[in-house]
Amino acid sequence: MKKKHLLTMVALLAASAFLLSGMAFAAPVKVRVSLCNSQSHPQSIGMQLFKKYVEEKTKGGVQVALYYNSQLGGERESVEQVKNGSLEMATASAGPLTTFNNKFMVLDIPFAFDSYEIAWGVLDSIMGQKLLESSEGIGLKGLAYLENGFRHVTNNVRPINGPDDLKGIKIRTMEAPMHMENFKLLGANPTPVPWTELYMTMQQKVVDGQENPLANIWELKMYEVQKYCSLTGHIYDPMPLVANLKWFNKLSKDYQCAIAKGALLAQNYSRFVNKAREDKLAVELKAKGMEINDVSAANKEKMRVKSQAAVVTKIEATTDKKFVEDWLAAIATMNKDVNAGF
Repeated sequence: MKKKHLLTMVALLAASAFLLSGMAFAAPVKVRVSLCNSQSHPQSIGMQLFKKYVEEKTKGGVQVALYYNSQLGGERESVEQVKNGSLEMATASAGPLTTFNNKFMVLDIPFAFDSYEIAWGVLDSIMGQKLLESSEGIGLKGLAYLENGFRHVTNNVRPINGPDDLKGIKIRTMEAPMHMENFKLLGANPTPVPWTELYMTMQQKVVDGQENPLANIWELKMYEVQKYCSLTGHIYDPMPLVANLKWFNKLSKDYQCAIAKGALLAQNYSRFVNKAREDKLAVELKAKGMEINDVSAANKEKMRVKSQAAVVTKIEATTDKKFVEDWLAAIATMNKDVNAGF
C-alpha cells in the first residue's frame, strides 16, 4: 500500500510539474488594435495607456500591438475585420459603426449635447452601456468610448455663424447617413468621403469644406487647405472600442477583466487629454492662419430646430424607436440632474 501511495504521489507531482511548465511557457495572447489616427491623437494616447495597463496586469500574458493611421484599413474596414474574426480589436467613429449596428445612429443626433460632461454622463449611464452591449448580436464586444470630440465645420467660403451660412456649401462628411441628412436640412450639399482620402479631397477642392473635431482638423493639417473654422459643435462623436466577441469570450476571466478595465482607463484618459488640449488647438490653428469663430448658443439653437427633430424621425424609422426614445430620455435626465437645485 505504501509503495502504491508513493507511486501515486510521484505521478501527481509529475503531472503538476508538467502543467506548471505548460503554463510558464504558454504563448502570450496577441492583440492587434486598428486605430485611424496618429500616435499623438487623444484616442491613441488613451490606447497607449490601455496597452501599458493590460500588459502589466497580465504580466505579459496579453501583448497589445497598436496600429496607427489606418495601417490595417479604414474605420469601416477595420470593424468588418473585427466582426469576422480576422482582427482582435478596433476603434471607429459612431458613423461607420452604424453600417453594422444601426442603434449607433443615436450618436448622430445633431445638437444633442451641450457639453462634454453631459455627453460623458449619458455614455457612461445605463443607456450608454446598453448601446455597447447591443453589438453582441452581431459578434462585437463593445468595451468603451474612446474620445474624438465635438465636430466642427471648416470651409473656404465664409464663416458659419448660423444655418443660413451653410446654404450651398459643398461639405465633406463621414460615410454616415444621418450626418449627411443633418447637413441637407441645414442647406449644405453633403458629400461622403473616407477619412483616408480627406486631405487629398480638400487639396483638390472637390468640396468647399469638411467637418471634424479640432484634434482631427489639426492632425490632418486642414489649416493648409481650409480658411475658416467655425465651432458649431453639431455632433459629439466618440470612438467606440470593439473586440471580436468570440475571441473575447474565449479568454480567461482574468484576461477579460484586464482588457475591460484597461478599456475604461483608456476611455477616461483620452477624454481628459482631448478636453484639456482643445483651447490650445484653437490657438495653434489661428497661428497657422485659420480664422476661428465660435457659434453662439442662440444660433446653435436655430440649427438644432432646423435639423434635430427631422433626423430623429429618420433614425426612429431606421432602428428601434423605443431605444431612440430611451436615449433621448437619458439626455433629458442628465440635463435635469446637472441643473438640479437651481
